Amino acid sequence: MESVMTNLSEHQELVVSQKVESFEAFTGLETQNRYSVSTPDGVPLVYAYEKSSLLARMLIKKNRPLVIHAVDPDNKPVLTASRSFFFVLSHLHVQDGSGREIGSLRRQISIRGRRFTIEDAVGTVLAEIHGPFLRPNTFMIYKQDEEIGRITKQWSGIGREMFTDADTFRLEMETTKVDQDFGLLMLASAFAMDLDFFENSGSNTP
Repeated sequence: MESVMTNLSEHQELVVSQKVESFEAFTGLETQNRYSVSTPDGVPLVYAYEKSSLLARMLIKKNRPLVIHAVDPDNKPVLTASRSFFFVLSHLHVQDGSGREIGSLRRQISIRGRRFTIEDAVGTVLAEIHGPFLRPNTFMIYKQDEEIGRITKQWSGIGREMFTDADTFRLEMETTKVDQDFGLLMLASAFAMDLDFFENSGSNTP
């Protein structure tokens, strides 16, 4: 967990890449998500993988219950993110590597764009994520009305964009004033944006 926080502080940027299975690329059937998290120059920091049922992925797709486990290159737990089935508004709970509840990502209803709140373990709002409708690949993170970072979906190439939902995100921080818990919530935010807004993009599903 310290390596993740050190690199957030030193580089102020992480690259979160979804790994597409060849089976999914050729058949269009959803497999469990897998991600790699690295520095901009390619140094690996974290590997994350989803645990969910095949039936849920086929029938309820992005609304399915799931758990994401993240480990460092030594296979030590970094975080666990989990959510239950939802109809409209997702709620992703986050634990650190020791299993301690540190907060959650809660989707909100808004007519001004896509909104999430980043909350601590008791539900206090720490920051907000704003995704303007006219900038579908960009999510700004605000703390007390100040932008402290953003999550941006990168162009993955025409083949990956058209036929798979494999995505790459850049997580940028505007400040180094990030404690361990908030840093892990920021990392979980990148997973949440992919799961909520880009899960079925390869099949042209909103």
